[in-house]
Order: sequence, then structure tokens, then C-alpha cells
Amino acid sequence: MRLGDESALESLYARYGGLVYTLALRIVGDPELAREVVQDTFLRSWDGRETYDARRGRVPWWLMGIARNRAIDLLRSRSHQARMRERTAPLPEVPTTLPRDPVDAVVSRRAVLDALRELSEGQRRAIELAYYGGLTQTEIANELGEPLGTIKSRTREALERLRKVLGPLIQSAGGRTS
Repeated sequence: MRLGDESALESLYARYGGLVYTLALRIVGDPELAREVVQDTFLRSWDGRETYDARRGRVPWWLMGIARNRAIDLLRSRSHQARMRERTAPLPEVPTTLPRDPVDAVVSRRAVLDALRELSEGQRRAIELAYYGGLTQTEIANELGEPLGTIKSRTREALERLRKVLGPLIQSAGGRTS
């Protein structure tokens, strides 16, 4: 990608598109918005390909960071807030058929869920509010009625535990630069 090879972007999308979509859907809660986040994530990864630094983390973490930030930005945007206010009546449920995830995405999803289950309730809640809810540690402390120092400790311990458990998964997923 650093050399401007678009086929590298295609390979990156083929490998991590399902993972990014799953994260985006979990955060925004809407398949259409999740697809928008995925598209924007890969566009931003292409535009910012020079900013990737392998010393700071693997490719999937970099992409998930971009997706997470984009999803939270989308939820906080004025246009999204306006759309939410316009919905006066609930929309009928429309079944959607999504393409099946590749096997490795299913395995990854299961591993992440298992790793989250290994955390204490307090650690898991703090991680979920931070990562999926987009809350700051101060906002999490207010939400849970806990001291900020407690939230910081829980978050740090949870992240260390998740890194230890999920590190081999990320390495085996081939988080190499494209």
C-alpha cells in the first residue's frame, strides 16, 4: 500500500473487511451505517497509509482503531443526531441477508467474546463502555458511579489481560503490513 498498489488495499479489505464490519455494526447498531464506516475505514487507511507504524501495533489493530474512531464520530455527528430525532415512529423490521463471514472472522469473533468473558464484570463493563460506547474514562466513572482511579485501573488491567489472551490470535492472523 505504501507504494500506491491498489491491489494491496483489495487484499487488506478481503482479509479484514469482515472484522471491521463486525466492530462497526456493534458500535453503530445499523447495517447501513456499519457499511459506511467500513468504506470510510478503508478509504482512510489508503489515504493515511504512510502513518502506519508497525512498531505501534499490527495492521488489524490499526484498522480497528480507525473504524472505532469513525463509528464514534458518526454517532456523534449532527446529521446522525438529526436522523435519530426524525424517527418518530419505529420502522418495520426488514430482514437483511448478509454474506457469511469467512471462517477466520468467526474464529476471531469467538476468541474475542471468550476473552471478554474471562474479565471480571467491572473490567468487562469498563472495556465495553470505552470501546463500543466511545466513552472516556471520566464518562465511564460517571456512568458507573465509580472513582476515576478505579476505572483507570480496571481498564489497564483488562487491556493487559486481553493483550495476553488475544496477542497470539492477532499474530496468527498475519497482522503484517500490506
